[in-house]
Amino acid sequence: MSSNETVVIAAAPGEDRGRRGSATAGSATVELRAAHVRGSRGPVFGPLTATSRSLVTVVLGPRGSGRTSLLLSIAGRMQLSGGSLSTMGATSPAEIRRLTGLVGFEAVDALEPAVTLGATLRERLSWALPWYRRTPRITPQLARELLADAFGDLEQPGPALLVRDLSPSEEMLVRVSLALIETPRLLVVDDFDALRDPADRALIAERLSDLAQQGIRIVLASSDPGDAALLERALPAGAAPALIEL
Repeated sequence: MSSNETVVIAAAPGEDRGRRGSATAGSATVELRAAHVRGSRGPVFGPLTATSRSLVTVVLGPRGSGRTSLLLSIAGRMQLSGGSLSTMGATSPAEIRRLTGLVGFEAVDALEPAVTLGATLRERLSWALPWYRRTPRITPQLARELLADAFGDLEQPGPALLVRDLSPSEEMLVRVSLALIETPRLLVVDDFDALRDPADRALIAERLSDLAQQGIRIVLASSDPGDAALLERALPAGAAPALIEL
């Protein structure tokens, strides 16, 4: 991603998932029409025309292909240079930001290795709560509640654990948990292929697929075409992921 591109990062306040934005029911997950971004050094991605109505959308492209910029545009955090896009039926960046959560973006949701998981959860919770609400202490019970959707039946790390002691799959699921605190309708996940262990990728694919079946759409980026097949195996029959190739 060019250092001269304009990126707007904004955390939306937490609110009930059913009240998120005004996206049209039954609308496409992502709809791109000649969408493109140009930086000072030339094209970043596009023009790109594609539509996904799937529970899971996989953006396939090598690093440097503009895939992170495309994901940021889909999430309402980067302005297009031309063309149009809609995300869950929303077209304005401000409305899209209220609908989407970011996972796996080093400049946005990277975790601080030297702090505890409990402190990490409390910090994100403080961003999401209204200004007049006191941020609660992260008890073991509250930590379990905040991690429950992302971890499912998997064993959860305790709130006293340092972030640097999380396994790669646990770190990814914690980042998913942090995004879910703000009750998005769609999770945008970058660098899925940064998980080097195939077992970790299969596990995260299962958890993301479970979230998708609960009603949270998923858009993720990878350079490995095999990841689309991995996600398809994790989804119910007939719910194959849509592909957007760069």
